[in-house]
Amino acid sequence: MEYSDMVNLERFDAFPTCIYRFKHNFENNQRKDMIDLIVSESIIEKDNRKLKRLGSQENNQLHKNSVFKPLVDSILDSSHDVMEDLGYVYDSLQITNMWGNILKPNSSRSAHHPHTHSNNFLSGTFYLQSSSKTSPIIFFDPRPQSSIMRPRKKDGLGNNLNADQMSFDSQTGYGVIFPSWLQHWVPQTNEERISVAWNILPRGEYGEPNTLQNAHI
Repeated sequence: MEYSDMVNLERFDAFPTCIYRFKHNFENNQRKDMIDLIVSESIIEKDNRKLKRLGSQENNQLHKNSVFKPLVDSILDSSHDVMEDLGYVYDSLQITNMWGNILKPNSSRSAHHPHTHSNNFLSGTFYLQSSSKTSPIIFFDPRPQSSIMRPRKKDGLGNNLNADQMSFDSQTGYGVIFPSWLQHWVPQTNEERISVAWNILPRGEYGEPNTLQNAHI
């Protein structure tokens, strides 16, 4: 953007909310194996009938399964880069839980309502099966005061400086990492969408030293 020659204007992006995207390259049948495991865990037996449950959130320890190890390594490598970019000091990163999500159109599980991930620092999602018809993940502006009074947007379009929501398409082979406190949702999908979600907690010193807020986690 070019500013007026009459004004020496400099912009400072204070208190930014950073969202990161990374790519994971699948090896051999890795993608199929992860999808098969998630789908198999979504099938339950009841009265000698096999019923398909939408999602496998009951198993939130997928990161401990060897099938997911290459993806877990990519997640942790990317998260270390995120922590470095944000300027934090820590001892290690711990994935506290990881689970699969299956969204199907015209079903009781076709979307995710607005939510956050409590008691963690970083969260993320990775897409194993998606298309141009699967729904995106949408993040909300975390600053409630910003929507109280807002001029109209140029050409009716928003950008990362004035939008109240930000959308990321669901792309197979890509993941998104974001602050756990950042509210987000997934609208109804028009095609089956299979993803993996997780939470991460940095281990180490929290707060400022020699204060009541200091703690080791």
